[in-house]
Amino acid sequence: MNRRLTLKAFVGSFTKFSFVVPSTRASASKGHMSTQTRSKDCSNATDDDKPTTTLEDAHPINAVESDQDPPKAKLDGDDNSGPSEPSSPASPSHSHSSASRSPGSGSGSDPSSPIDSTRSDSDEDKDPYGTRVMDNDTVRDLRVKAFSSEESRWTTKYDAGAQPVPHLRIVSWNVDFMADDTAGRMSCILDHLKKAVLGKHPHPAVVLLQELDAASFAALLAHRWVREHFAVTPPNTRRWQHSYGLATLVSRAARVERSQMLQFHRTVMGRAALLVDVSFQAPESHGRYVVRIANTHLESLPIGERARPAQLGAIADLLREPGVHAGVVGGDMNMIGAADQFIHVAAGLHDAGADGPEADTWGYQPPSRFPPGRLDRIFYTPCADLVVEPVRVVGRGLKTKRGQWASDHFGLQTTISLRRDSDSHFDSDLSY
Repeated sequence: MNRRLTLKAFVGSFTKFSFVVPSTRASASKGHMSTQTRSKDCSNATDDDKPTTTLEDAHPINAVESDQDPPKAKLDGDDNSGPSEPSSPASPSHSHSSASRSPGSGSGSDPSSPIDSTRSDSDEDKDPYGTRVMDNDTVRDLRVKAFSSEESRWTTKYDAGAQPVPHLRIVSWNVDFMADDTAGRMSCILDHLKKAVLGKHPHPAVVLLQELDAASFAALLAHRWVREHFAVTPPNTRRWQHSYGLATLVSRAARVERSQMLQFHRTVMGRAALLVDVSFQAPESHGRYVVRIANTHLESLPIGERARPAQLGAIADLLREPGVHAGVVGGDMNMIGAADQFIHVAAGLHDAGADGPEADTWGYQPPSRFPPGRLDRIFYTPCADLVVEPVRVVGRGLKTKRGQWASDHFGLQTTISLRRDSDSHFDSDLSY
């Protein structure tokens, strides 16, 4: 067993899939593996793709809402006498579970930046509506922030899309916080989404990202394409229960009615879900309808077999709340065993994908001694008017300029819309 497998198998966070019970499916052929690992790299990025930002601007705690002008960062060894804070929670004390939690193991690269304690982040951290408890899980409202080019900073006060969208492209991608250079790999993935998946000027889209650390979250905030076209939730890393977590990007052209975080009580890995409510319009209809999009990373490894159904079931319940017309959840579901293959059925969800070697999203980058698997999924609530296109795999063989795999997972992409059906009943009530 090599060093990487040993580390991933036994770190306290138990976050990754590298040490699992092999599935019953036979390993893919060498020919299939060579097809899956065709190398694409980000070396053709232009100067326009390179973010122009200071480390202070990019830091997930410094990039906050404030009425003050941003202070100048002191870099390259300059003395800084101000106090500093950790870039992400070092303790899982924010959890509402009585179970013991282990902090996540080390991340790839961690940006160190001076922190100005006079800067206020109260607007970002303040719950806009409140916090509630559902079956011992905590649901917390979140702020959404976007970059202001006029003020050259991220702010929770921005002009969201005024009109409901007719369709929405959804991308889900586990970006791997364990491998080196998390920031560089995050930038590579975003460049790929811009050039090959969503486009330089993307149509309305939601990007669901799992396993970010402080450095990759900073790279996300620094990326010019993200700054120009997307809003981000959560606004910083403080709501993460470990040193890694989730982030969701929503097109600025889309109207976000609400953003929430579901913190599972049944987790030893600090797992959670992010939910954003997007205002939709069906063809030939003048009403607004909420479609709730969830982003999640379910419990890993065989020890998480009992937690995964409970976690997905809790998400499904929120996708069916009053005022929500339809729901979609994407992410790393860690469906590694026979019992996992039906957890979406038990939760009352449909699978937007289909089994088969071409649908596998893990096990090729790098090749593993464990069989490849379809760990990443996109599920949706049964709804007569919701149209969900079959998912397709994106990012096969994607490498950075340094020749490093962008992630150990492939990404997924689909498009959803609402159709006008004479037999369908649309509920335009957006109240909660």
